[in-house]
Parts: sequence; structure tokens; C-alpha cells
Amino acid sequence: MSELDLIKIVLLGRGGMGIVTACEIIAEAAYLSGNFIDVQAYPSFGAERRGAPVQAYVKLSRAEKIYDRSQIENPNILIVFDDSVLEKDITQSLEKNGVFIVNSDKNPEHFVAEYNLNDSIKVVVADISNLALEKNLTIDGNPVINTPILGLLSKALPDLNLENLKDVLFNKMGEKLGNINYDLIEKGYNLAKLL
Repeated sequence: MSELDLIKIVLLGRGGMGIVTACEIIAEAAYLSGNFIDVQAYPSFGAERRGAPVQAYVKLSRAEKIYDRSQIENPNILIVFDDSVLEKDITQSLEKNGVFIVNSDKNPEHFVAEYNLNDSIKVVVADISNLALEKNLTIDGNPVINTPILGLLSKALPDLNLENLKDVLFNKMGEKLGNINYDLIEKGYNLAKLL
């Protein structure tokens, strides 16, 4: 993955899960890494309400400025916050040698079989929802998974190192909330099952 000049990431889930915030954190941490010349983060909404399907996009360029803000059709990385919104055509849109990251209590082999993923796709899975519930990181009783799932991304994309994620969290959330969220990122990183 690190040899790509342009890394295209799609985040997929439901409104209220913090997808837009996660998208912004990824872009900021990638820029802080010094490995990228330009970064973009932008959402795509249908009905703007809690629970409605939401997609967000991140583009990370090593070589040149990014001018294209269109929807990403073939991502290098797909991050799925809620597998109930997952459809086969979305998984099949992943580029060769892509990374499929999903919040689930299922094992990586389940997704390979269920969505007929080819051998070139790296699958990263962890039950981030349960982790957030255990640590009481919830809003209105729903688990907040937008920061812990970034630990899975960091595992798959070493350019997005944990220290840069920590700096962005502290800047956005302050020390207290930043520490809580960073602790969950580390736990997500350590829970990640790769295939």
C-alpha cells in the first residue's frame, strides 16, 4: 500500500457514527506524518439523519495536489463502520491489493467467503462496537466507534501512525477526551485480526 502515489479511502456506515469526524482525523494525521503532499476529506450525505447510510471519502496524495473532489468509485481502502450497510458491489469495487476494514464480531474468513474477496485484498476485522461499549464510550446508548476503528486503519496503513493520530485527537478533543479515544485506538490496533 505504501508505494501508491494516491491512496483513496471510503468510509461507510450510518449517520451518527462519527464517520465525518473519522474522515477528518485520518486526513489530518496523514498530513502530520509528512508522507503526503496533499490530503482531502469530504462526506457524501443522502438524508442527513441519525441511522441513514453515510459515506465519506479521504484522498491522500504523495506526489501532487489533489483537485478532484468526486466520489471515489474504486477505493484502495474500504472502512465499514456497520456491516449492515455493506453490499457485494461495494466490496467488489476495491482496487487490487486493497484493504477491507470492518467493525464486526465475525472473523475475516467470513467476509472473504461472503463477499467473494480475492486473495489480493487484505482483510482487517475487530469488534470495535463491543470495545466501545466495554469502555462506556457511547452517545445515547450507541457505541462510538469512529476513533477506535482508526486503530485498525493504522495497522493496515503504517503511514498513519499512532502518534500522529494521538496529536490530532488531543488537538480536536483536548487532553481528557483525547486520552480516552487514543486508548481505544490502541486497543483497536491490538485487537485487529488480519487476513
